[in-house]
Amino acid sequence: MTVPTANPACVDAAEVDSRYKFIVALKGKLPPGVAANAASHLCLGLAAKAATEQPELLGKMSFLTFSDADAGSHAPISGLSLVVLEGRPAWVRQLRDQADASGLLYTDFTAEMTGETYAEQLNRMKNTPEQALDYYGIAVFGQRDVLDPLTKKFSLLR
Repeated sequence: MTVPTANPACVDAAEVDSRYKFIVALKGKLPPGVAANAASHLCLGLAAKAATEQPELLGKMSFLTFSDADAGSHAPISGLSLVVLEGRPAWVRQLRDQADASGLLYTDFTAEMTGETYAEQLNRMKNTPEQALDYYGIAVFGQRDVLDPLTKKFSLLR
């Protein structure tokens, strides 16, 4: 049995602001393992970016402590929707541009960030112009009424 401890990243359930949500938009037809890897890196990066660049958004991310019947603690898990979408490569790039122009919190993941070692990935990125990057996906956090119009072309990942 785990004894629950207070997690400073977590909010009370009454503080969940359902006007917000997470979006992960992936390039369509990625192999399942590549899609899972990209989505995982995107979510990790989004949380890290919030913590360092926009810490005021961490509370809006509504991380909760889920307790089980044996008093075990399962935290932090967001109480908000996290929707995983897929679409055309051009749509992923367009969503990135729109998120950037709108000042939304986002992170992106490219093909150049995969394979070999992180040092080789960094070098590959450094030597690839932005217009030549192969975007695998983007993760965005924000208010539903802002995100929904930006992602209406995408479909749910299946």
